This record gives sequence, C-alpha cells and structure tokens, in this order.
Amino acid sequence: MKAINSRFLVRIGNTTFFQVVSYVAVVIFIANLNAMVDAVLHPDIPYFDEEHLIVGGVTGLVCSILFGLLVLYAAKLRKALLTIRVLEDYLPICSGCNKIRRPGADSSLPESWLPLEYYVMEKTNTRFSHGLCPQCVAKLYPEYSPEIYLDKDLLG
Repeated sequence: MKAINSRFLVRIGNTTFFQVVSYVAVVIFIANLNAMVDAVLHPDIPYFDEEHLIVGGVTGLVCSILFGLLVLYAAKLRKALLTIRVLEDYLPICSGCNKIRRPGADSSLPESWLPLEYYVMEKTNTRFSHGLCPQCVAKLYPEYSPEIYLDKDLLG
C-alpha cells in the first residue's frame, strides 16, 4: 500500500498543473507572510495596510522571479540527466566477437571484456537458452536442415 501511495505522489508531483498550483500557493503565502505576522503580533495594524501591500508585492515579485529561475534550472538539470542516461546506454562492443567491455574498464585488458550473454545476465534477471536459427542450421549442419533453408542468399 505504501509503494502505491509513493508512486501516486511521484506521478502527481511530476504533472505541470500540480507544479504550477504549488508554485502559486508558495508565492502567495510568502507574499502574505509579513501581513500574517503583523496580524498576530500587531493586531492594531490592518491586514491590508499600505506597507503590507508594498512589502508583500515586492516579496511576491522577487519570490516569483527566483522560483522561475529555479524551475528553469531544474528543467535544464533534468534535460542533462536524460542526456547522461542516453549516453550511458551506449555499450562498447567488440565488432569481431560481440563481447561487451565493462563500463569504466581498461579496454586493453582481456578480463574487461565479457561475452554478451554474461553482461546481460549480470545487469538483468534475464537467463539465456541457446539454439540455432534456420540460417545457422543450414550453414553449420546442412545435413539436418530442411531444403527450404538451403537458399544460397541465406548462406551468405
């Protein structure tokens, strides 16, 4: 139940509508903070006093600008993180034997290179079961392959 609630909150928190409503609510709260404090500490000063309007307006304007800059910076960071994730998705693979180089490993060391199957098994829960496709059966074991797969174009 807790995992469902946290996923729901994350999904809502990422919506533009929720972000705008939160942004506006925080700006309004901060703009009215001076008047709210004076309402408690100095009840004789009216809530909509000229000083409260000026201080609240300036505070709200400055807060809006700072929050706007923060939102732009967060969007820039999010884009950079997405770019990093895309770049991390590139796998260094040997074009001869299809072995994968471990991330950050020295490419000149033989132990830095793993067979594709081991790399995938190490990174995921995937397990491999080997077999032969019809073209490889025709190429490697022509005596066991049906005549359909003995097409010259398939053998390369």
